[in-house]
Amino acid sequence: MKKLLVTLLLLPAATTSFAQKLGPLTIEKIMRDPKWIGVSPSGIDWADDSKKVYFKWSEDASGDAELYAVNPADNKARKVTLAEERDLSTDNGDWNKQHTRKIFSKDGDLFLFDVKAGKTTRLTNTAARETEPVFINDETKVVYREDNNLFTISLKTGELVQLTNFVREATDGQSKKQPNEQEQWLKKQQLELFDIIKEKAKEDKDDSTRNALLKPEKLKEIVTGDKRVSEVKISPDGRFITYRLTKRADGVKNAIVPNYVTASGFTEDIPNRSKVGRASSTSQTFVYDTQRGTYYPIITADIPGIKDLPDYLKDYPEELKERQKQNADRPVTIDGVLWNESGSNAVVIISSQDNKDCWIMSLDPLTGKLRLLDRQRDEAWIGGPGIDNP
Repeated sequence: MKKLLVTLLLLPAATTSFAQKLGPLTIEKIMRDPKWIGVSPSGIDWADDSKKVYFKWSEDASGDAELYAVNPADNKARKVTLAEERDLSTDNGDWNKQHTRKIFSKDGDLFLFDVKAGKTTRLTNTAARETEPVFINDETKVVYREDNNLFTISLKTGELVQLTNFVREATDGQSKKQPNEQEQWLKKQQLELFDIIKEKAKEDKDDSTRNALLKPEKLKEIVTGDKRVSEVKISPDGRFITYRLTKRADGVKNAIVPNYVTASGFTEDIPNRSKVGRASSTSQTFVYDTQRGTYYPIITADIPGIKDLPDYLKDYPEELKERQKQNADRPVTIDGVLWNESGSNAVVIISSQDNKDCWIMSLDPLTGKLRLLDRQRDEAWIGGPGIDNP
């Protein structure tokens, strides 16, 4: 292994076109493209079967980096063909516990790689994009995301089942406009005065009941309204699904950056973020219990210190007084949900929008209640590399 790493690191030195004396440093030399010293390998990674090591490298440092492979047995590097590169798996997959099978998404379709057989099986071939596949139910099923919904495929039977049904508005009659008091009174009077209307109403009710019994059970709708769905995750046992609904702040505009040098010859806009100081979006994370067919929010009101105000408000007495009067919960974001192997418990990482607090809490998926495991607070800025990336 050590010899292999040394070989990879010494690859740039194998090219002689960069062996030159620089002489005294100048501004021009300092600002040179660093490729003049050669290009080190990047993206070094083992093959799924651990028989090869892949890496990106540009032999002459003048073009784009290409994919190479090294066999640890002989330490010889070779350029990977396009056909071979096309059939490689991706890094975004999920391994089973024995590390013998890997499910992954590539170009919007799902593939299953078997290490022992050295074979990759295509599970889907659709125009839709299937992403984020994971094993569940003792690795007998695969769950993946299509748009904002979760689906499951049985690896034994091939059965495909939709698990979530996010909709902006209810289509099962919940959103129909209810009659006002006058309309209700008139309808009641008509039923009392006209027998034919009464009989027709009874027939309609009987037909509706019969049709409802004949139809298969409908997948429960999860109404999102004007909120954006994200972070849709499932527990290892397949029972609980967590998801986040985010509401964009009203009146927020993105800055416009013009691009004058374009292929079309016309000035074009470059997509950009909103300006600093804007109102922040707010979010809420929910649990959907597939067995009970119910969904409910993760309860953040009981988070220790949820109402604590930052110290800097002491420099702004009027604002401090107003905030104390409101006594409102601080907006928080649940950044990650980590499940135990059985799917009975989960740990969540929560950060306050004012960047003063970070909590690690245990989640009871049956109730949505939280229990504190750890709290970190920094009056300057709570953060650091990976703090919201469990």
